[in-house]
Amino acid sequence: MLLDAAWKLIQYLNWAGLAAALAGVVIFGWHFIRINAAAAQGDSAKVPASSWRGRGARFGYVLVAIGAGMQIASFILAVAVPGRD
Repeated sequence: MLLDAAWKLIQYLNWAGLAAALAGVVIFGWHFIRINAAAAQGDSAKVPASSWRGRGARFGYVLVAIGAGMQIASFILAVAVPGRD
């Protein structure tokens, strides 16, 4: 019964990690494009630093890192837990 729970945890970490990483990419992209579009309305053709280091971009980075960490944890657990029969 403990092994079944461990494999369910591995599946949860795998799919939740993927969802978190994808959500982070979407959030980062939305903020990056929104800030760049606003900057393009002005006279400067430069990419503003806030598009990379702004609050929304940092939140996207954090979500991608959390998702990657969950994926790595699921891979490590899948190797450590005995196989399913």
